[in-house]
Amino acid sequence: MANDEKPKQAAPAAPPPPSPAEALSTAHQVEELADKLSACADSIHQRVMRDIRRHQGQDVPEPEQMAARALLNAEMELRQRANRLYAEAAACVVSALGQPQAHLIQLTVDAADKIKRITRIGDGITLVARLLGLAAAASTGQVVPILAALDGLKTQLDIVAIDNAPSLPASSA
Repeated sequence: MANDEKPKQAAPAAPPPPSPAEALSTAHQVEELADKLSACADSIHQRVMRDIRRHQGQDVPEPEQMAARALLNAEMELRQRANRLYAEAAACVVSALGQPQAHLIQLTVDAADKIKRITRIGDGITLVARLLGLAAAASTGQVVPILAALDGLKTQLDIVAIDNAPSLPASSA
């Protein structure tokens, strides 16, 4: 090294890549993965369309048709999985509630079941309004509105259960 040259400084060390356990621990990371899967699905679609156009309107040989169908099926499956990941990213927002995600999911499953079997239209309208309220609260990412919406949904589910319970015969005293 000549006297007029300055020693090279080492570049700042890049942060280590996240461990597999940390790789999808935030909503942003899950959304990022879903974005990448969607981009892959876009690439598959472009590839299939390019291969089809290459035949310039002529019949596409059967083996190529089969491959194109398989790729289009894979594209569809990839998009569905990416969409599920977007939904999972939204679930990460509510993970700070201190309630198990299974509890939240079960409330919505119960609501869907009750909507199918509801007998009083007013109960149904209120139940749907509570579900919309929960969706709106979840989109805010704020714990207090989400907890309030969950409580409202649970209360309405209890009311619907009581209103739809089979009548008990009056006891003779």
